[in-house]
Amino acid sequence: MNSPAELTMLTVRDAQDQARLRAQLDAGAILVDSARRRPFYFDGRFLSADDLTADQNYIRARQSDLAQAMGAGVVRGLMVGLGRQAASQQPTLLLEPGIGLTPGGDIVTVGARQELAISALAGKAELDAQLGIKQLPGAGASNRSGLFVLALRPIEFSANPTTAYPTSLDGQRLVRDGDIVEATAVTLIPYPDRAGVENAAARRARVAREIFFEGQRPGALQDALPLAMLCLEGGALRWLDVFMVRREVGAESTLAAGLAPRPRALLEAWLKQHQDQLDDIATPEIQTGFAAARQFEVLPPVGPLPAACLRFETQLGQLTLLQSYFPPLVDCEFAFIPADELAALVQEALALPPIDLRAADEDLDHLSVLIVAPVTRQQLEQHRRSLQSLSRPVKSASAGLIAKRSPLEALLQIGRGDGLPPGLLAPAPVDAAKAWQRAIEASRSELAAADGRPMFWYLRRRQLPYSSELSSATLRLAGDAASIDVELDLRLRADRELERFASINSKMPLLARAELGNLLAAPRLAVSEGVANKQLLTSDLLRRSAFTAVSARAELRAKNEEALRHDDVLEIARQFGDPRLGEGFDALAQAADPETRDSLRSPALVQAVADSGVAPALDRAARALPPLKQADFAARLREAALSDDAAQRLAQLAGEIARG
Repeated sequence: MNSPAELTMLTVRDAQDQARLRAQLDAGAILVDSARRRPFYFDGRFLSADDLTADQNYIRARQSDLAQAMGAGVVRGLMVGLGRQAASQQPTLLLEPGIGLTPGGDIVTVGARQELAISALAGKAELDAQLGIKQLPGAGASNRSGLFVLALRPIEFSANPTTAYPTSLDGQRLVRDGDIVEATAVTLIPYPDRAGVENAAARRARVAREIFFEGQRPGALQDALPLAMLCLEGGALRWLDVFMVRREVGAESTLAAGLAPRPRALLEAWLKQHQDQLDDIATPEIQTGFAAARQFEVLPPVGPLPAACLRFETQLGQLTLLQSYFPPLVDCEFAFIPADELAALVQEALALPPIDLRAADEDLDHLSVLIVAPVTRQQLEQHRRSLQSLSRPVKSASAGLIAKRSPLEALLQIGRGDGLPPGLLAPAPVDAAKAWQRAIEASRSELAAADGRPMFWYLRRRQLPYSSELSSATLRLAGDAASIDVELDLRLRADRELERFASINSKMPLLARAELGNLLAAPRLAVSEGVANKQLLTSDLLRRSAFTAVSARAELRAKNEEALRHDDVLEIARQFGDPRLGEGFDALAQAADPETRDSLRSPALVQAVADSGVAPALDRAARALPPLKQADFAARLREAALSDDAAQRLAQLAGEIARG
């Protein structure tokens, strides 16, 4: 059987073989790629420098072909951030190490973190001229204005002089560079700004429309990897937008989003760019809310929006939920969703068309948007019981909107004067509306406590002839009650809490007992293997903290001669229902020194944290800290937990980190 090499390697032995090969070439049956030609080595052949150079060029061409098959973009790292002097007239940028591929298939690398002075980049006139960067006459680095793309370009230069011996008897020795050094140039590429606006924020919105909505790629170069876009005014940095031009490698597959599908990399970059642009808006404006058209020209099909854009007002005698973010003609609905399903909803919504805020009224009139507030599944169950529904229509806050009013509402609005005509409108369910108001305000307050910039999410909805409600419930769809009981009994015995649990459980309603069993049998509260040798892990700490919270609430109810209620269990389950709960304690254990790590896993310290009642708050505080500060926080946590007033000091520590 012939080997693959024998099947593909053609050997020309005589004139007949040469004639047959020439006939195939002339007929177009064999296609020759001029870039794929390499020397054919054999014993007795005289090798020259050209032969070895041809070998290198062949390997580089094949590598370039392979890199282009993967797609241009960032492989890893290469994130751009603001430097220490970003707000001055001499701004600097930070470039993280990483590797990327240019559209031409060249590899660009940065080996170590770099702090780049923008003025220094513009001042290297020789390199800029070599790379094709031109400046306007009289324009220097210190007063450069306009939009620029920070990009990486592959360059190479010769170095290391080496003696070149003569190749003939009468030749002379020469000195020539012996190495070719490959390098990466960091450069600024002018971006053609056709917006015709002077305001930096408006210019950013216009460029986002051009790139993400209209699909334009002005200024794109085959030999450069774009990393970020900068807006400069007289040398000062007005804004830095990374995801306006940055793309990840290998994500050029498309979604079936109509007749003009957008690459997946473009959609994901648009969502990240939109989030970054929202982050650059001042916090007071986020906290008061604003219309999207003030900051953007077009929106991705899914993204965050300020929670303050939703509010309740009394209209026509009814407490009405209003929104001020989208244009008045857009149909909006609000819903609570499980936080762990948000990622899946975002992925689905990315396949839909974007939202053009400058579209014609007839297009906006057929646009439907769902505004969602992510909550834990325990909170979702509470809302289901108190609100009866997890979704609610939202009206526009625009005073002049009449197209969306019913005829009755329009008549009442025209003739209402200072009050409603008696008997024309049925009384509104005030209690239900106030319950909705409390639920939305609670979600907004919880988000504000995290970072001071509460955000809900919006999702463009498909225009299909059906209606559905996003809902979920805490149900066990697999397993049986007997196995849950066995697991719960194992955990209570490991913590020596069987007797106390039985006393609490016997007085509770049936529904509360089931919810408590679901909570304490959750996988994240499992007994670790280290319990036997008294080296407890995060799951042990969370399990004991959850039971401590249950016991404390039961004792509080007992003072009023009441049993633990179902609402009490749901509230505790909400505190321990965060999908990321435990990541903070794991990060502290990883960052701490060995002695502190052993202390964090000791039964005495674990019990002190559990008894404090602030374990979830401590975990959130640890998650919010940068990695460099987690080791110090772990040491402070250890010191507070081992003190005489551990509960008070741990509560102070959690509050201090949350405020700071």
